[in-house]
Amino acid sequence: MVALVIAQRDRVALRKRSEALVARAQDEERAWVAGELHDDILQRVALLRHEVEQFWSGTLPVRDPHTITRLRGISAELLDLGVAVRNIARRLHPTVVDQVGFLPAVHALADEIRGASGIAVTLRLPPENPPLGAEVARAAYRIVQEALRNTARHSSSATASVEVQVHGQRLFIRVADAGRGLDHPEKSTNGIGLAILRERALSVGGSADITSDTGRGTVVTASLPLRSDLA
Repeated sequence: MVALVIAQRDRVALRKRSEALVARAQDEERAWVAGELHDDILQRVALLRHEVEQFWSGTLPVRDPHTITRLRGISAELLDLGVAVRNIARRLHPTVVDQVGFLPAVHALADEIRGASGIAVTLRLPPENPPLGAEVARAAYRIVQEALRNTARHSSSATASVEVQVHGQRLFIRVADAGRGLDHPEKSTNGIGLAILRERALSVGGSADITSDTGRGTVVTASLPLRSDLA
């Protein structure tokens, strides 16, 4: 009888361990798929939209009104596609913002950048989490993340600062470094990062921009609504 009880207990323990391993593997797989959607597919969509916008905004010459109208439509479709892919990625695996909130996520990101690159990141944040809609919080976090990662990859700066303020119904973000800067950020490899930053801001009804000069560092700014009807 004792042997049967022990055998039953061992079977239960083995089943629980197996279920835990399966659940962990499934979670890791979902995280991988979400990461691929977010870091690869979404960036491709953002870059395609950036290229299309160059035609209908006048950066590249297109004179046919019908073609311009069609390009505007393609740009709008790409924006919708980006929102759909972002939603799928979020449902597969929630972001750190969903789990801990915007400000704690920014603190964790700053620690990550400090540990990985040695850059001294200074934070100037509100004392409490701003009343952000879920999509706006994710977009704001991704903007800070992209800006700090660009600093770590390209700027050769020893310092960076992140400032977040709330004025009225808008959230303002400023990420600055003291690195080598860029003569023409739109035309450099950082122009890709700028396109992604703008796409994230635009997806929730906001805007983002970059200011940079050689030897004078780079400043990324963004203005987002606290809550977005687009998200």
